[in-house]
Amino acid sequence: MTKNLDYYMALPYEILVRPLTKKEGGGYFARYKDFPFVMGDGETETQALEDVKKAFKGAIMVMLENNDQIAEPVIEEVG
Repeated sequence: MTKNLDYYMALPYEILVRPLTKKEGGGYFARYKDFPFVMGDGETETQALEDVKKAFKGAIMVMLENNDQIAEPVIEEVG
C-alpha cells in the first residue's frame, strides 16, 4: 500500500473541537490530537473542522515532500 496523501487523509485521526470564549474571539477552535501544531478555527463547529482539515492536508503534503515520518493514529479498542 502506498502511503500517499490520500492514505493519510483517510485515516481516522481524532480531531478535538471546543468553543472559543468571547475573549478569545468567539467561534470554534479545532486541532488534531496527534498533531497539536495543526489547528483551525471558524464561526461554526463545521467551519472549524473544514479549516483544520485543510491545514492538516497542507501539513501532510509538506511532511511527505520532506520524507518526514508521519504518525498514524492509535486505535484503542473498548472492552
